[in-house]
Amino acid sequence: MVGIVVVLAIGAASVTMDFSDRLGEEQVQLDPDACPGFQQIQFETSGDDFTQLLTEMQSNNCALWLDAGDFQTDGDAVRLWNDRGPNSFDAVQRDDAHQPTVVEDSELDQPVAEFEADHSQLDEDADSHPSSGTTDGQYLTIDRDVSDFGLDEDSGFVIVALVKAETFDRNGIWTVGEAGVDGREFSMRTCSSYDFDGCEYDDPEGHWRGQHWGTADLDFSSGSESAGEWLVLTHAYNGAEVTIRVNGQQVASKSADLDLSSNRDIQIGRWERTDDDPHYYFDGRLAEMTIFDRTLADSELAAVEEYMGTRHGVALEGPIGST
Repeated sequence: MVGIVVVLAIGAASVTMDFSDRLGEEQVQLDPDACPGFQQIQFETSGDDFTQLLTEMQSNNCALWLDAGDFQTDGDAVRLWNDRGPNSFDAVQRDDAHQPTVVEDSELDQPVAEFEADHSQLDEDADSHPSSGTTDGQYLTIDRDVSDFGLDEDSGFVIVALVKAETFDRNGIWTVGEAGVDGREFSMRTCSSYDFDGCEYDDPEGHWRGQHWGTADLDFSSGSESAGEWLVLTHAYNGAEVTIRVNGQQVASKSADLDLSSNRDIQIGRWERTDDDPHYYFDGRLAEMTIFDRTLADSELAAVEEYMGTRHGVALEGPIGST
């Protein structure tokens, strides 16, 4: 068996190498724009036809990739985060009152997007959701309908992101699909101490909710010491089950029947329930985000997480304080 490394050139019209004639050499094809986790794939072969393998690798390209620090700004305000994926689904904010800020993160030693939230008018003791207009904050929008990803009721969907929550004050990290509609939502937020939140945990520090509305909601912990710490956070749906992973370790899963095809755009930095409800904004930082509009095998999830962890120096050891 010969060990071979291939770095896939996504979208190449044809493969000019005759791999079967050159098995004694290391085979490399470079493409710096290939999506995270699939820029380099190592495998062994006995010299059989590579066509099927290369076709499979080409299908591994992501639907969206917001690369670390690839911003367009007005001063230090983010007006656009470039999508390096194949679809040019840039994340934008045209309203300067809601633009996140570019800051140099000392831990990562690179620029990241910082989101601020104002939830000061929320009443923690309230037993019902607050009225509209009681929250404000910064967020980005992907101005494309979720249906533009080609999703249907059987589609898988995966988000892998590098995030740091400064507080767990009912933050909204992302909203996909029809928020507030059973089986149509794929959102991520923190699980707060507000009575109306119904959080599974008494102590909300480090606790999150994968919000899918109805019976598929999924509470989990990133570790009691995770405030202010960078996490590789994975939110995955394979058509039958939702899975949450923190720093490379699965922390929760639940059977679900979701249909994420939607004519609404994707929100980053807020949880958008419905138009007349207050939105819940993210208090923290986001360094990188990748979306796949298909199911990923466990090995593929691990490859993307390894890329994120290695690039940014985050140890893939599970929730903070769990080891």
